[in-house]
Amino acid sequence: MAPMLRGIDVRDIHELRRQGLSISAISGLTGFDRKTIRKYLAQGEITPRVAPRPQRGSKLDPFKEYIEERLQAGVWNAIVLLRELRARGYGGGYTILKDYLRPKRRSAGEVAVRRFETPPGHPAQVDWGHVGTQEWRDGETQTLSGFVFTLGHSRAVFADVATDQTLGTLLALHEAAFQELGGVPQEILYDWMKTVVLGVDERGEPRWHPVFSDFAAYWGFTPRLCRTDRPQTKGKVESGVKYLRGNFLCGRRATSLDDLRAQLREWTRETANRRVHGTTGKIIWDAWQAERPHLRPVGSRPSFPHIPHQVRKVSRDAYVSYRGNRYSVPWTYAGQEVLVRCQGDRVEIYRDEERIAIHTLGAARHEAFTVSEHHAGIPFAPTHRASRGKTKIHIRVETPEVEQRPLAAYQALAEEGHVEEGEAS
Repeated sequence: MAPMLRGIDVRDIHELRRQGLSISAISGLTGFDRKTIRKYLAQGEITPRVAPRPQRGSKLDPFKEYIEERLQAGVWNAIVLLRELRARGYGGGYTILKDYLRPKRRSAGEVAVRRFETPPGHPAQVDWGHVGTQEWRDGETQTLSGFVFTLGHSRAVFADVATDQTLGTLLALHEAAFQELGGVPQEILYDWMKTVVLGVDERGEPRWHPVFSDFAAYWGFTPRLCRTDRPQTKGKVESGVKYLRGNFLCGRRATSLDDLRAQLREWTRETANRRVHGTTGKIIWDAWQAERPHLRPVGSRPSFPHIPHQVRKVSRDAYVSYRGNRYSVPWTYAGQEVLVRCQGDRVEIYRDEERIAIHTLGAARHEAFTVSEHHAGIPFAPTHRASRGKTKIHIRVETPEVEQRPLAAYQALAEEGHVEEGEAS
């Protein structure tokens, strides 16, 4: 029977889950078993009634000197600090630590909190935002999302609308923004979008979407995540989405999506980027002209070669379902999310930026393609009963050595229309 937890422990579990940690990682940090954690996550977060109690010493007291040393060293991530404190015998919770850090963050960042300012050519900011529905002349109605790309220094804006928020659309709109604004900034700031970041690792560091990571490397910018406890770092973009809804789309009529996008492009150039900005007091157009030399020129560089992909969760018996078939992966990835992409007749499976499996694409359906090494040493090897009659098992006993290459290298090969002999299976 799972133990009853205190309200503060339940809050810790839900907060760590919101930070993107896996159940196993939460178990390691809190000391509670995974069954208990799943139970309280399934029940939802409940605000406990807290009865007044006398003041007493905090469980953090013996560790505050160490915490101060780590803060001075620039370590502010609460999950990282919690892991370090656990190794030193700390028995308190995540919430206590986070509450202790909050006023210190405010004090340390007092100047930055007033307004997150940036030098020319440094962080731009990106966000998607729902901007409503639009009815076209033919009677069709579409739900639209607004894309806003803002240069942090000048406040120059590129804006567009789309009918989806897929990764391919996101990358295409980035490239349109680079062209329109005259170059690529050194850094770009993002919210926690699944097309950008998949979660955090055991150290609390972001796990970037591998295709997006390749895109950033291709164009030479560094992606950053906004801090959830510092909303000022995203204020420019969120205000931009609100400005787009309230000033451009309000009462706007268009005959089609293409017509609306053309109107938006003209409005951005002639209105949004010609105004005096309310915070800087400068004409955005003039500030943008001064910022442009600090951006990396796009030149004649072609668009990033994007290969369609799908995110899949590895089954308990270490297979990934894709296009009606099942493909094996090393059993240590069971239960984790992976990226599946198809190039010609080849299925490639990635975890983060590492390729963990490669298979030949199945021509039929309801087949299982298995590399025997993937299941070597598995505690309970997967079995398939012949009586089911639904799945044929393809065991590949001997596999060639497969050279590991970055995603960009395989894309280059794909563009040439061939793969070197010995690299495909």
